[in-house]
Amino acid sequence: MPDATPASQAAQPQNSRSVQALESELEERRMAGDAAGLAETCMKLAQAYAARGSFRRALTTYEEALKTVEEQDELAGRLLCLKSMAGLCYQEGAWNRALDLYHQALGLLRDPEARPEIAQTHSQIGSVYQGQGDWEKALVAYRTSLEIREGLGDTRGMALLHNNLGAVYARQERWEEAREAWTQSLALHEGAGDVTGQAITLGNLGSLAQRQGQWADALTWYERSLPLYRKSGDAVGEATIHNNIGFVHKQLGQLRQALAAYQKGLKLLHQIGDSLRATVAMYNMAIVHEDQGDYREALRLLEQVIELDRRIGHPDLRRDMETFRRVRQKLDAGRDEKRMLEERA
Repeated sequence: MPDATPASQAAQPQNSRSVQALESELEERRMAGDAAGLAETCMKLAQAYAARGSFRRALTTYEEALKTVEEQDELAGRLLCLKSMAGLCYQEGAWNRALDLYHQALGLLRDPEARPEIAQTHSQIGSVYQGQGDWEKALVAYRTSLEIREGLGDTRGMALLHNNLGAVYARQERWEEAREAWTQSLALHEGAGDVTGQAITLGNLGSLAQRQGQWADALTWYERSLPLYRKSGDAVGEATIHNNIGFVHKQLGQLRQALAAYQKGLKLLHQIGDSLRATVAMYNMAIVHEDQGDYREALRLLEQVIELDRRIGHPDLRRDMETFRRVRQKLDAGRDEKRMLEERA
């Protein structure tokens, strides 16, 4: 779980003013030659653009803000612009530009008092390398950040870094190192009383056991994670764990338990209006019904999945339609076999 980037903060405007109002204000600032006000309005407008998903316009507007604060030699503003732009590039998968911007920000952080910000920036650089799939460079960046956080006694930051290290080790299939990193992360989260951090790390340990086919261990980790997600109020995290529990039960041939888990996750997703993840839960339920030979129920669910796929432009539409055809063929084949048996009788 990489550190939150400034872009994730930028995705939530600081006020509810409309883009149009901010654009008008920006033009007024330009006309008045108000450099300080111009930079401030640019940043607010860039945040608003990012919140709407207009990443190019957000970047362009941050660039104008950056130019203004550079002319004023305003360090805090430069850092905010650089890291916000880097975070947007990270979200868009523009890895090289994100790295360049983060390194520019790092070059400005020379004050020893800036160690927390330096640690965070190294961690964010690690998340970019992780996104690129450059695992070794990601590890170097995360370890650099971890060393600084240890010196600061930043327990929560240390826990996050161990979590990030575990994620990279898992991608490299370095299972024991991943387990050790996540175990350390869990202990730190427990010591800090961080319920969300505990829930995420327990889920990671469950996923690790699942990937190794250690189904009983996976269930144990997931079941420990579930009440913590519920306590933290993270409905998406809770639904994800229900889905994972359903998958494990399916692998164990416990189809009724798998359906029950998927249904609990689906109920939560419907409550928060998350159609994208709801299609995953319904698809998984359909596959279990197919395994049970309940083709009609499988088709009913798949029809709903396909309808949602079309409505939201889901990339799995083709796969889901192929699954529907396969299940329909099984239903038709069963009907034909039944008819033939009746005719023979």
